[in-house]
Order: sequence, then structure tokens, then C-alpha cells
Amino acid sequence: MAEPDTPRELVMRYAGGLVKHLGVQMYSGAVGAVAELIANAWDADASGVQITIPFDQDWDTNSQVTVSDNGTGMDFNECNEKFLVIGLDRRSQHGDYTLKNRRVIGRKGIGKLACFGTAKLIEVRTVRDGWLTHFALDYDAIIRQSGGALVSEELYKPHIFKDERCEGENNGTTIILKRLQLKHRLKEDDFRRSIARRFAILADEFQVVVNDKPLIRTEVPFQFRYPESGMRPDDVMGVGTVRWWVGFTERPIPDEDARGIVVMVRGKMAQAPFFFHLSGGVYGQHGMQYMTGEVHADGLDDHNDIDVIATDRATIRWEDPLAKPLLDWGAQKVKSLLSDWANRRMQDKVERLGWETPYMERIDRFPERERREILKAVHQFASIDTITQERFVELVNLFLKAYENQHFMEMIRAINALDEAQQDEIFRLFAEWNILEAVQTATIIRGRVEIIRKFRQLIQSGAREKPEMQEVLRDNPWLIDPGWSTLEHEKSLDTVVAKYFDDNNLRSEEGRRRLDIFCLGDSLRKVVIEVKRPGETIGQKEIVQAMNYTFYMREWAGRSSDPTRRVIIEGYLIASKIKPEDLEWRDTAQVKGVYVRTWDDLLATAERLYGEFLELVKSKVPADDPRVQAIDQLPGAGRLTTDLVELTTEEGNGSE
Repeated sequence: MAEPDTPRELVMRYAGGLVKHLGVQMYSGAVGAVAELIANAWDADASGVQITIPFDQDWDTNSQVTVSDNGTGMDFNECNEKFLVIGLDRRSQHGDYTLKNRRVIGRKGIGKLACFGTAKLIEVRTVRDGWLTHFALDYDAIIRQSGGALVSEELYKPHIFKDERCEGENNGTTIILKRLQLKHRLKEDDFRRSIARRFAILADEFQVVVNDKPLIRTEVPFQFRYPESGMRPDDVMGVGTVRWWVGFTERPIPDEDARGIVVMVRGKMAQAPFFFHLSGGVYGQHGMQYMTGEVHADGLDDHNDIDVIATDRATIRWEDPLAKPLLDWGAQKVKSLLSDWANRRMQDKVERLGWETPYMERIDRFPERERREILKAVHQFASIDTITQERFVELVNLFLKAYENQHFMEMIRAINALDEAQQDEIFRLFAEWNILEAVQTATIIRGRVEIIRKFRQLIQSGAREKPEMQEVLRDNPWLIDPGWSTLEHEKSLDTVVAKYFDDNNLRSEEGRRRLDIFCLGDSLRKVVIEVKRPGETIGQKEIVQAMNYTFYMREWAGRSSDPTRRVIIEGYLIASKIKPEDLEWRDTAQVKGVYVRTWDDLLATAERLYGEFLELVKSKVPADDPRVQAIDQLPGAGRLTTDLVELTTEEGNGSE
């Protein structure tokens, strides 16, 4: 390339606040930024990526992150016409394969903006065929120029350091992130694990080295793995052949982000770990704590005219007809594996009891009938999902000691010696206990059914979010999540969030008139909940605001040395509808622990849950028992079954 006669300019074309919304808010944290740069290196046919990043220390003004690759690099014109054009569809412009016949990962042309979630200054130093182009993108200057507007095309001219020949220097690109924004120390083990899980392309022909240590994909030790090694193929309608593996650890996986199934597309994570939208329940909520795995589904990204992968490459738009069959397949696969895991785990506990302990010898000493009773109890203990092998052995030991205890055996013999009428009395007492327990459960259901009725009336009347809807949810958090019965309103956290957003003038004019959030918590979690009036439709702006509330709470908790603040912090935004064009923002928020729910969602979940409770009560109590019938005579009560049937029918008729 000849030297230019006059100095040239680089120009970035973008639409106002796009850089802010697709950079800072879509990608927060070093992992997302570095992952996008690794993907760019793959598409540039690099064989190696060198990453330098400060771990386990506070970042200051001199700290920086460097990501270098030995790919094809870019010349000046390519920087202008490819790299600096936001939203350029790389595949439609330059094909689906690289020169090395790699399938291209990049598609949307916005991954470069991920770096602004970590740094305010991005330096790009790239060499192509002996020509060096070195320039910088300044986030503050971009935002100042656009005024934060969401519309009107802007032209930003990066500062150019070098535009010159550099004989003898190999092709490649180096990205240097400066003016870093992370406020917390970055842990090396967490970073390595998160990056490695995002890529299946790490191999001899594509190596990533972090601070002089190669990044290696490893599997934790599994108690059970499906299949035992490698991956298993399955055909999914509309998606083609997918390959998968799932493993179950012996103990719960401590890192929640490591639980669940990752969906890989073209070797890069397209869906963060999840359980194909199963919530547990009869499908094994406890088993999900032990479960991890991958599904490779390249067929999701084989259509140039359809893009089902969300902007942040961490969620798939599962409502799309192309993706829905894979979601259904995955849900059935998870159900099946959880069921098989429970059975195998139970058998494994019993087998290990014989291998590792002398208890089977003790059991064999009992008469046949008692031996059958003991073995039945042992299997019941083993069927408890959450019981560890150590606790299982301990329980069996206590149980055998009870059987071996002479006084206990005398009691058994005394019961056996009772005449038939006396035995019937004992059994009657046992049955009576079950009935009393069931009646108590029915009474609780009766009260909650009335709350559900009131809840429906408030939704249908378009009640104000404050105070009506806030008060109902604060007093009955189980309406949001069935497991939240122990959560209580924490006014002090309300004040923390409100003060920060008021002091920094970060709330909207409407938000300044009233605080439409409240916080719930217990010893394990804190939840920031924002409610919108029933009937109100929300979109990107409201979802981003809910994310900001939650992110600040996490930042505030992280600054404290108080161990009680080191808990799970989630966010919830509740409204009637979501703008169809902003559903992608809902999915992005969920990946970051901020959940968007509709009022109808909450109502349907409560109705379904207490319908299941009712079936449990009915299975324990004779249908004509007068004590259950007496519950229906409480003020304002109809038949318990009718209440829930009516509620479910109303929900079905009112749903869209």
C-alpha cells in the first residue's frame, strides 16, 4: 500500500444513544467484552489469542486489559468500511465462511460495543500486509457528541495515532481497554471458568492464553454423565441434528451460574445456562442444583433471513417458530434426565451402603419380614433428592440401632400381640392424624384462594401500583414466587435505592413523583421489585430502569464488609404487557438476574400451585369428611374445588 498524499480520517457511523444502550447497558463486565473480542479473533482466522488482564486487585487509572490475536488484521479501509460501521451484517457482506473455512460467529456487527461495558477508552492497533492502523474510540466523546439521543445519525471521528507502513510486523489486531469501569476485583478462577464455558472452539488450532496460562475447557467430576463420554446426537424438527451432553455432580454445584444447560451455536454460547424454562416442581427442582451440560445447535443460525439469537449472545428468542421445537425438545430431555438421575442416585446410595459399610451384614441378621421392612425404609431414605451419602449412612445407622434395641423390639411385639379391635384403633389414630394435617392444609388454601380472588379483582380494575398492588405483593410475596413465603419487606433497602437515584437525578419525572419499587429479603436473598399499574405496557426504557435498580443494589452490597449483605440479589419488574419489539430486552434482563413478569403470569402461577395443593388434600381425606366440608361454611367461602375451578376458568377466558 502506498503512503497517502494527505492525512486520512476514520469515521464511525452510529445512531445517537445506540452506543450507550448496546454497549454499557447490554454488556456489563469484563467477561462479555473479552468474549466478543475472542469471537472476532476466530472470525479473523487467528490461531491464537493473548489476553492480559489484572486479577484479584483494585483497578485504577493505569489499569488496562489487552487482547491480541494473530489473525488477518485490517487495513485502513477495512477499519473504516467494516469495523467502524455499527450493525454491519458480516455474513451477508462477506460470506458465511472465513478463508480457513471456519463458520463465522459474528453477525450483528455490534459486538465491538461490548468493550464500552468495561472501558471508556478503546484503542485498536491492527496490522494488515505491512500496514499499521492505530486509533482510539472515546466513549465520553461519542456520548457528548450525540447528546444521548436515540435517533439521528451521527458521525464520530476517532483519534488516529498511526496510519503508516510497518515492515516486518505480522498481521494481527490488538485491542487495549483503558479507563476501566469495573468497581470490584476480578477473580481469576471465575473469569477463566466463565470464558471457557462460552466457547467450544478452544482447541489446538485456536488457543486462548490468559496471563501466560492457556485457557482449557474442563469438566468437573460427575456422579452421572449422559452419555458417559463425548456427545449424543438427536434430530430436532426444523433445527436439524443437535449434539448434547448433560452431567450430574455428587453434591450441589455451588456456583448458580454454572448450573443448567448452555446452548452453543457455531462454537459460541447463544443461551446462558438454563433449564429450558422448567421451574422444578415434580420434575426435580433439587436435581437442578446438580445439573450442567451443553447443547450444540448450529441449525439455529443457518438462516440468513432469520436471527433468533439476542443481541447480547446470551439468550435465544424461544418464542420464534424456528427455536420453539428445540425448547420443547430440551424441556422433555431435562424432565427425562432428572427422573433417571433420581432413580440412579437412589440405587447408587443403596449400593454404596453395601460397599462402604458393614450395615448390609447387620440387616441380613434380621428375620425375613423385618429385613423387608428395613430395606423398604432404606430405599425411602435413599429416594430423598437432597440427602448426602454421609447423611444417608447416618440415618440408616440410627434406624438399625432402633431395630436392634431390645425395648423397641418389645414395643413391636406388644403391638403384634394386640387383638384385631385394638390394632384397628391404632390404625384409626394414624388415619386421624393424616386427616387433621390435611384439614390444616385445606384451611391455608382457603385463605390463599380468597387472596387470589382479591388479587384478580385488583388486576381487572386497573388498581394503582402504589399503594394497592405494592401492599398486596409485600404482604403476600408467594404471589410472585411460591418459595418466597419467608421474605419480608425491608424498608431500609427501599431507602438505599431511592436515595441513590434521587441524589444522582437518575429517576424519571414520573418516578420522582412516587417510588414504585420495594425490597423483600431474608438471610439468603434480596429482591428489588418494581410494579407498574395493571393495564400499563412497558418496553426497553422500563426494563433498563429495573436493571439499573438491581445493579446498583448489587454494587452497594459489594462495597460492604458486612457478611449479611453477601446474598443473591435479584430484580423483578411486573406489568401487564411488554412491547413486542422489546421482548429481546426482557430476555437480556433475565440473563442478568432481572425478571420481567406480567400480572397474568403471577395469577396463573398462583392458581396452578394451589390447584396442586388441593389435589394433595383430596388424596388424604375422605370426600365426605365433615371437617373439610366445614371449611366451605367459612364466611364468603364456596366449595374449595369450585373456587379453584372457577379461578382457572376465569384465567383461561381472560388470557390473550
